[in-house]
Amino acid sequence: MVHCTKKRLVTILLVCSLLVFTCGAAFAAAAEGYSSADLKKMSTFLSNFTELGFMSFDAKELTNEKEPADMIRFGIWHNYVNNFKSRISQCKKKNCEWGSLVIEGKYVAETIKKYFDVDYKKLASVTESDPPYFYDGKLYHFEGADGEAVYYARVSEAEKNSKGQIVMRGEIYNAEDENDLLGSFEALAKPHKFGGKDTWAILSMETEYYDNEGQISDDAVEGLWIEVSKFPEEVERAAFDMNGEGVASFTRILDGGVIALVVERLPVSNTDGEPVTPENIGKLVAEFEGIAEDRIKVTPSLDGFAKLYSYPVAGAEFKTGDDEDARNNIDLFLFTDPWLFRIHVSVAADSMEEYEERIQEWLTNLKFRE
Repeated sequence: MVHCTKKRLVTILLVCSLLVFTCGAAFAAAAEGYSSADLKKMSTFLSNFTELGFMSFDAKELTNEKEPADMIRFGIWHNYVNNFKSRISQCKKKNCEWGSLVIEGKYVAETIKKYFDVDYKKLASVTESDPPYFYDGKLYHFEGADGEAVYYARVSEAEKNSKGQIVMRGEIYNAEDENDLLGSFEALAKPHKFGGKDTWAILSMETEYYDNEGQISDDAVEGLWIEVSKFPEEVERAAFDMNGEGVASFTRILDGGVIALVVERLPVSNTDGEPVTPENIGKLVAEFEGIAEDRIKVTPSLDGFAKLYSYPVAGAEFKTGDDEDARNNIDLFLFTDPWLFRIHVSVAADSMEEYEERIQEWLTNLKFRE
């Protein structure tokens, strides 16, 4: 399972970057313009990802051979959707315990090379993923599925940055209703030649999801999720991110960046494959924040919160930054069976006393939804 630790760090860093209300990105002036035909080709390129639910990801993480589940999932499902008749076959083994369909591993590797410019040669099974993919040395075995909504990307503008990479921006829409917009995105790709043709290889994609009024919200989350019912609906800045496995974060900023709240839905195991427990969350927080574990005060059991929410709850407190950039940070970790939830509050240190009552109100008014 890809835990996307780097992506979660990006979410926390967003708290800091939003304090000055500037993206800080400096793109070189576009040396060449892109025609409407170019934008259409870019839209088709990115739709290969969005139609499979890959809305926010870092290609370097996704193609990590040590955690190849997402990479293999893309390689298989791209062919299931786009090359079913020519590359997907029925399993001919008895019982077919890993699913009724098969695809040759060479096609999976070819797809990964085409869209990521990565040579994936050590094909592996990922039987612990959901759904599982079993590799028998030649074929991947899996089970098909249809019926979920399909979303495409529409690129409205593009430019080259100083590295010669292509920055693509636009919106994601429902394939059956172009007016049903899921969110806005920014993708980064590099020029790539495949099969003798010029194309692109994806480097990253980030999507900010809209609510029903075109504002960023957490409405796209499926399954168990936490809402902070007493948190103000009107915020100055917000960001939502979710990967293909359901790992999600929702960041909201108030009062000119003085205070920020992040709700995160995380895997129940860490990047080493070990279960996260109240006893080892200090290691997890240190990894997220890039600080020493001994700077984090951990409370393994918060009985009052556990009674309130009917799940084990642990807490962590720590400081980040120095001088005028110093911030106090409070975390609640709620341990459910399918997910680990982290409620992260970051407040300017010199304003902590002013916000204590509001923070307490937020943390004692969490609501689970499904």
